[in-house]
Amino acid sequence: MGSKQEPGERGSKFRDIFKDLSDIFHMFYIETVPSYGNSFWFQIGFYLLVLAIVLAVTGAIMMFFGPYWWNYSVAGMYVSQIHFWAAEILVTLLFVHMFVNFSTKAYEKRKDMWVLGTIMLLLVLIQYAFGIGLNNNIVAQYNDKSGAGLWNALGLGWFVNPENFGAVLGWHAIVVPGILMLLAGAHFMLAWRRGLSKPHRPEIRYSVVKADHRKMFIGAGVLVVIVIALGLILGPLWAYPFIPALDAQWAAQHYPDLFAATLLQEYNYTSGTATYQKFSIFGFINPYSFRWDNITYVNTREVYVVKPYEMLINSTDGTNYLAEFQAEPPSVQLEQLNAAYNYFSDNGSIAAALHNTSNPIEVVAAQLTVMAQSGLYDGALSQETWDHSSLDQLYEIRLIADTGLMHTIEGFKYHLHEYFMGMTKFNVEPWQIGSYWLAPYDALEAWGDHIPWWHTLYNASIAMVFFLIVLFLPWIPGLRNLPDYLRLYKIFWNRYTIPEMRGQEARKGK
Repeated sequence: MGSKQEPGERGSKFRDIFKDLSDIFHMFYIETVPSYGNSFWFQIGFYLLVLAIVLAVTGAIMMFFGPYWWNYSVAGMYVSQIHFWAAEILVTLLFVHMFVNFSTKAYEKRKDMWVLGTIMLLLVLIQYAFGIGLNNNIVAQYNDKSGAGLWNALGLGWFVNPENFGAVLGWHAIVVPGILMLLAGAHFMLAWRRGLSKPHRPEIRYSVVKADHRKMFIGAGVLVVIVIALGLILGPLWAYPFIPALDAQWAAQHYPDLFAATLLQEYNYTSGTATYQKFSIFGFINPYSFRWDNITYVNTREVYVVKPYEMLINSTDGTNYLAEFQAEPPSVQLEQLNAAYNYFSDNGSIAAALHNTSNPIEVVAAQLTVMAQSGLYDGALSQETWDHSSLDQLYEIRLIADTGLMHTIEGFKYHLHEYFMGMTKFNVEPWQIGSYWLAPYDALEAWGDHIPWWHTLYNASIAMVFFLIVLFLPWIPGLRNLPDYLRLYKIFWNRYTIPEMRGQEARKGK
């Protein structure tokens, strides 16, 4: 039989474990730095790591309680807002970190680290966009639809589809963070092995000093407190009003005639989704027509009319007016479709259409509209998705987009269109800003809207060219010396960050 451990022995073992972990962490400490290395500007990399941990913890909590928890509970709202403000500050500090390294020409002898950092910046911005798309409100829905247009223009809409909530959740919670962890690990190991970059200017005097870890950890603690305080204090101001994403039930209840007319367009393959054409790197394409891709393929007739109507008839055991319509000759079908569409387009009554048995397709559209008003139609769309999940919102978003309500209600009523800098918004109020860095791209989109031949691909191309310039900056003559021409290094190498320079100025004063 084993001897019983005394409390003191157990405590000693825990202390040993903590000591071992502490020793492991100390192995990765950067022990000495240039004398300016203990200033805030050159410790930002560590603060980014701390914020990433805050994001991982809050993200794990939200994942534990499941999708939508952060929208429909007070606790979830606060956790989500702490997550949001951590992300907001992380992106801001990442821009500052890049500017510090640009101004001091750290890339001159650390080209590999600059490339890694630039790629990470791009991934962080994509990760942020995915996060906005998971809020399940009208801002998220509008951004998901707009984001799909961008990915479609790049020819990657079949692979990265923001209109699929479940897929975006996977990208945001697993795929992109995994890639970022690998890149950040490589970036850190290079910094740990080489130390902080040294000044390239001979007039910058410095000494090598012991790294002030205490100051760094205090700063990290203050930063965490600020993030939590922002989430708790500003959380309700940014999270509310919570306006749920538009769905078929809402559309059918508020615009029943428009909803019925749209269903007829879906059946006749004349809706926006059926005729979708996006100019991409492969020419004009409709990714929703790719039959080989079960996830993004949308047969509008089957998805929005035939399958939901089958479910309705099977549950009610009523007269199958769709079968009656399909039994008619093609010329009669076309005539009845046009008559029904004109009826609903002219604000026709759904109640009256239910009894117009002389035009069976009109009855079908009216019955599906009533089904949608009850909420059953949304459930039918979820059952039709590839994985039969409500997390796949592709069919829902495409239908709402086809009605035009996403453009009218979300884009203009709530000012989410690029004309109103909508891409920068976290919520619907003008001051509820999130992605402030998208303002230039938003302006480009708004400008391009006034040019008939301008396409989303051109905006994406301009953004990609800018990214490539930043990525290959260390090798571009002229541009790589811009910090020296503008003397930007003086912002971060000066008497306030380098003690030796204060001593030099004091001696000159004497």
